[in-house]
Amino acid sequence: MKNCNGSRKNLVRSLASGWCSNGSRLVDLTSGILKRFRTANSGFETYGHEVELTVLGAATQSIVYFFADPMIDKNELGRTGWLDRVRLGLIHHDNKIYVAPYDRA
Repeated sequence: MKNCNGSRKNLVRSLASGWCSNGSRLVDLTSGILKRFRTANSGFETYGHEVELTVLGAATQSIVYFFADPMIDKNELGRTGWLDRVRLGLIHHDNKIYVAPYDRA
């Protein structure tokens, strides 16, 4: 998988489509691991690819799943692979977010 440098607002669009904002191919989607997911009202097939995500200095390895059907115009977000690997703190009244690697220490 390539490094897709660009603006942060294009990251989700790049991950959902498999294309970088500069027009280069981020990944060959169908070369990943085929997996079917079920939700409360439907199911869908995906292709999984191992990626390294770095958010606010915290890097983690994760598997990102891309929809097999290019006509699906939505995103699904799971907790496993990023949120379970960081310490996340929200201070609503101060408008602050704290993120740090989860070190289990």
